[in-house]
Amino acid sequence: MDDAAQNPVPPAATAGEYVGLLRDVRRRSGLTYREISRRASAAGHWLPPSTLATMLGRTTLPRERTVVALLTACGTPAAAIEQWVGLRRDIDARVGERARRVSEPTIPDPASLDASSPDPARPGARLPAVEPVPPRPPATTYRATRPGPRRLRLAAIVLAGALAGGAYGMLLSGANGSAVVTTDGCPLVLRQSR
Repeated sequence: MDDAAQNPVPPAATAGEYVGLLRDVRRRSGLTYREISRRASAAGHWLPPSTLATMLGRTTLPRERTVVALLTACGTPAAAIEQWVGLRRDIDARVGERARRVSEPTIPDPASLDASSPDPARPGARLPAVEPVPPRPPATTYRATRPGPRRLRLAAIVLAGALAGGAYGMLLSGANGSAVVTTDGCPLVLRQSR
């Protein structure tokens, strides 16, 4: 008898049902997450226990390689793994098709419109009510604030230092030489040689 006939894959229509079936495979194996991880690693797959726990705790479709690693570690025959992967691909295709249908805008066929439907080009036509768009929250604006006491003290210290440096430079310039203020604000005294 064929391996696939001995281990038929139960039907699943949604990603949640598919993950539920994978949980059943893990429970029937009697293996812990760590044991499954070790067996998967020995078979050449990468499946950490945390990834396995996350995969089996969600209701979204797991990655194909993760499904293969789990089933291989639980001792599922290769033919049955192919069936599991095929079922996963079918569910993925259905979910993708459903998502595309929902995201595509529907444009009514002009032939299917009857005379009672509103036509914006017809005078006096009543259009369906449109919900008003809620106003946007106001943009963040700059709010001028008064400087705090720390900033005032710092400004006073910087100003006092600049004034003191200037006064010092003026005092030195009168004493037998000329003072030059450097770019960092410090006076440099040049003395004449005697």
